[in-house]
Amino acid sequence: MKPLISVIIPTFNRGSLLEETLRAVQHQTFRNWECIIVDDGSNDDTEQIVNAFKVSDQRFFYVKRPSHYTKGACACRNYGFVQSVGKYIQWLDDDDLLSRDKLLLQSQKLEDLNNPLIFTTCDWDLMWPGKILERKNVLCNKDYLLPGEYFKTLRVHQTFVPIHTFLISRLLILKAGLWNIQLTLNDDAEFISRVIIQSEKLINTKSCYVLYREHMGERISRKKDVSKLKSQIFSLKLIEQHLEQDNIISKSYFKWKLLLLFHQNWKLHKPILREENIFFLRYDIDLRFADYYILKHWIYQKIYPFYKRRIKSKI
Repeated sequence: MKPLISVIIPTFNRGSLLEETLRAVQHQTFRNWECIIVDDGSNDDTEQIVNAFKVSDQRFFYVKRPSHYTKGACACRNYGFVQSVGKYIQWLDDDDLLSRDKLLLQSQKLEDLNNPLIFTTCDWDLMWPGKILERKNVLCNKDYLLPGEYFKTLRVHQTFVPIHTFLISRLLILKAGLWNIQLTLNDDAEFISRVIIQSEKLINTKSCYVLYREHMGERISRKKDVSKLKSQIFSLKLIEQHLEQDNIISKSYFKWKLLLLFHQNWKLHKPILREENIFFLRYDIDLRFADYYILKHWIYQKIYPFYKRRIKSKI
């Protein structure tokens, strides 16, 4: 018998995008799934759109975030998890897409291994109208990554991994813990850091992919207000703690992430970053030399494209 997969989608005022996301779930070649949509208080046509799916397909479930749950995607995901019964969990945002064989191929791989402490990822790409698919994968040509290798690999390839690339066993999520409702930005990185630490390894599933949609609507990750910046810093500190508790050293990862944070926020939020000077110093970033980092980054941006074109011309 095929295992049940629970697809959990938090949503808020994205009815037009949500419809395509639900269609991608409905068209999966794997049929034994439930899809739980958790509404975070939408005032658009979200409920009507989901109900239209429910009428013809009883595998869709629409629930509203209870008032005693904190507002936000993390709390909605946690509530969806509590409502779910699947052996495997597919986290999915309301504006992203799965390829048709994603659930089938990943569940087959995990079922063959029969080890709840192994989870899997797949190819992914950004998507916007007219975009040509260019698959990315944190594993590249590797079959798997051990917990201690994951963050170093992110740094080497200077990338992130969308949460919907993964298929994770319910047991592994329970061992790692649910989403941190105190976070509003970088919550997925903090969540997956606990999953990877509690896992035996992360494996690759070929021949499927997910799409991370870019659109004119507002993504939480685009917001640069003070609360989002503080959430991002807090999430990095939590990840640091998780890795230290498991004796995983990844200094290069944190230096890379903090330099990115610096360049994205120094102009608007100097006082907040200066408050975190000790955190930056742990990774050899001294904010007293901010002008030096800015100049170095400017030179890199000017020279690197030229260098890249020159290398390509020699190949």
